[in-house]
Amino acid sequence: MSRNSARTDEMLENENNRLLESVAAKASLMKSVGIDMNREVKSQNRKLGDMGGDFDSTGGLLGSTLGRLNQMARSGNSRFMLYVIAAILFMFFLIYYMTAMRH
Repeated sequence: MSRNSARTDEMLENENNRLLESVAAKASLMKSVGIDMNREVKSQNRKLGDMGGDFDSTGGLLGSTLGRLNQMARSGNSRFMLYVIAAILFMFFLIYYMTAMRH
């Protein structure tokens, strides 16, 4: 009986060691996936920060352009304002058409 018990104990210990190695390999894989995810998140946050700065500068540019258009509209040059509005509408529809054709 003690021989069978020793043999069973050895088999159980071998199985436990095999399972322990499997768990260690999976933990190592999870660690590397976590590190990769951390790098990707940091990269994306950096890109989003840069994009926010770009939007701020674009907003300032659009604000100053709108100010100039308002000043021009107040000056009474309505024919030129009509051309500007027509050009903006044309560009909008052109961009819309080009993006609609892609899909």
